[in-house]
Amino acid sequence: MSTTQQVLELLTHTNDPLSGQDIANQLGLSRTAVWKAIKSLQTAGYKIDSRPRVGYQLYDSGNLSEALIRKYLPTTFLYPIEIHKTIDSTNIRAKQLGNQANIATPYIVIADQQTAGYGRYGRNFVSPSGTGIYISILLNNSRFDFDPGLLTTAVSLAITRTIEKKLNATAQIKWVNDVIVDEKKICGILTEGISDLETQSLTKIVVGAGINYLTTTFPIEIEKRAGSLRKYALQAHVSRNEFIANYLIEFFNLYKNYFDGTFMDEYRQHSNIIGHKVTISQGEKTLTGTVTAINDKGALVLADGTILSSGEVTKIRPL
Repeated sequence: MSTTQQVLELLTHTNDPLSGQDIANQLGLSRTAVWKAIKSLQTAGYKIDSRPRVGYQLYDSGNLSEALIRKYLPTTFLYPIEIHKTIDSTNIRAKQLGNQANIATPYIVIADQQTAGYGRYGRNFVSPSGTGIYISILLNNSRFDFDPGLLTTAVSLAITRTIEKKLNATAQIKWVNDVIVDEKKICGILTEGISDLETQSLTKIVVGAGINYLTTTFPIEIEKRAGSLRKYALQAHVSRNEFIANYLIEFFNLYKNYFDGTFMDEYRQHSNIIGHKVTISQGEKTLTGTVTAINDKGALVLADGTILSSGEVTKIRPL
């Protein structure tokens, strides 16, 4: 670990100011080495308050940082975290990692900006820097009965839980996985698989999420239906680092047993379409019906008995 990283780690896990001499003593460094490390961190964007006769104190300025994310995570959380300033897509990166023979999973990829972010059906996902949360989790798969719909619903619930616990905002879920706040979509989720060509088996899974966290503007074509958590995040003083950490906690709590569907009652409580007449698009086909339930596999149940495990709700009619 570099000197700069050592100093960052120490400041991250200390709530009170530390003098240069304290840092030097604890890490076995010279005062000059400490000073150079502090300047390097400040240049890199870390907010470190420096007060004479008081010391140095690190604050979460909102810049994405593995050290700060881990500050909000339990010490038992040891999965690797990779952060990029700019990347084409966190899902693409996670899939690249998934094709490496000895990559450890779960593996988390986070970006401050995506230049080629995408969602369901290959749609472009606008991913500006400094405002959004773009995160993908690479998972190993040993289940022959893997259900992507059930995992996707678990992801949407993990994000919903995080919003309600950390930001004190009410969130709803539009089937399958659109998270809605103030009647606008604030999050997109995409689950993808990596297959072994020889065995024809699904070996790894990538679950990606793009969250409009501090976003202020959207392209004209989506501005009427896209929303942001900015108001709630600023009111609650919750940084992207803290939100990401809490999402990871919620996700892995659900992921342990997601395949048994025991969380579906909670998912249904957050659904904004049960009891509503909806229009659903499935490729070239369009269906209309009243939603009577969402079953324990995450499938939509219509009043005429139709069961849909995939599709997109394009219109919801008021009750």
